[in-house]
Amino acid sequence: MKPKAMRSGTVVSTVLVILLIAMGCATVWAQGPLETMRHRVFMRGQILDVEGGTAYLCLGTEQGAKVGDVLTVRRYVSIGGGGRGGHYRVDNIGTVQITEVFSHMANAKILKGDVKVHDVVDLNP
Repeated sequence: MKPKAMRSGTVVSTVLVILLIAMGCATVWAQGPLETMRHRVFMRGQILDVEGGTAYLCLGTEQGAKVGDVLTVRRYVSIGGGGRGGHYRVDNIGTVQITEVFSHMANAKILKGDVKVHDVVDLNP
């Protein structure tokens, strides 16, 4: 029977190898299906950047966006409740109009409101 110190070292080594394999798989998946899901579900409609009077949106032709579309900008504001299951209210912040559109992204002119990074737009409010 191996000494206790050697057994725990073997367990730690095994766990590290499994972790490295999982990280490698996650990296491959991050460039494939999981990245696509993150982009299409979690980031859809997010304002990625604001520069001058232009907002850069994570919304494009694949989601049905077209040049000329006028979208309402919303902001989710925490009203407490704690933790990840906290409560939020949705404030309408302003409007943007798409000026240039690509498959997953769009540039939009800010028509009104104090639009900021992480605000959200949606084609079907």
